[in-house]
Amino acid sequence: MSVDGTERRRRAQGAKADGLQAALGALDPELAKWADGFIFGEVWGRDGISHDERMLVAITALAAGKNPDQLRNYLHGAVQAGIPPQKIHEALTMLVVYCGFPTALQALVVWGKVVDAERRRGTDIDLGLALAAES
Repeated sequence: MSVDGTERRRRAQGAKADGLQAALGALDPELAKWADGFIFGEVWGRDGISHDERMLVAITALAAGKNPDQLRNYLHGAVQAGIPPQKIHEALTMLVVYCGFPTALQALVVWGKVVDAERRRGTDIDLGLALAAES
């Protein structure tokens, strides 16, 4: 396993990264090795864009592909890694244009649940928005 890949995966997936890796390994040990070696070791280790930019790409791809469980994991990881919540929110909102309203809505619902969960954990999240629910 790649140490750098393991560290990148943990940063991307946040506090539950080790549990997620164990669950992946329970499905097939090779999947866990590929995650740390190829995905987070080689692909995420490439030069050209920052970790935060890779996170936004991964988040929007998971949302566009309608993968809410994996999206939730990466959203938690992004918040825990310090990616500004406004950037995450805006990236998901842009899906309206490129993936359609239902896809964006589904992603924003998952995002709302993550924001609520992180706030319950004590994370200070300011979306910089005047949301209708807060009015």
